[in-house]
Amino acid sequence: MLGAVVDAPSTSQLAEAVGVSVASASQHAAILRAAGLITTDRAGPAVRHALTPLGEHLLREGRPVGVSPR
Repeated sequence: MLGAVVDAPSTSQLAEAVGVSVASASQHAAILRAAGLITTDRAGPAVRHALTPLGEHLLREGRPVGVSPR
C-alpha cells in the first residue's frame, strides 16, 4: 500500500492500484497517515495522498527506521 502512494494517487486510484475496495484503501490510508508515513490533502471532491519524508525513507531502506539489518 505504501509503495502505491509514490505517485500521489487519489483514494480510488490507490484502491485500484492495490486491488482493494475504496473503503479499504481509505482505512489503509488513515493508518498510514496516523503512523506519519503519508499526508492527505483535500481539494474539493478530490483527495490526494503523498509520502512524507519518513514514508519515503521507509520505502527506500526497506526496513523500519531504527531497526538495523541482521
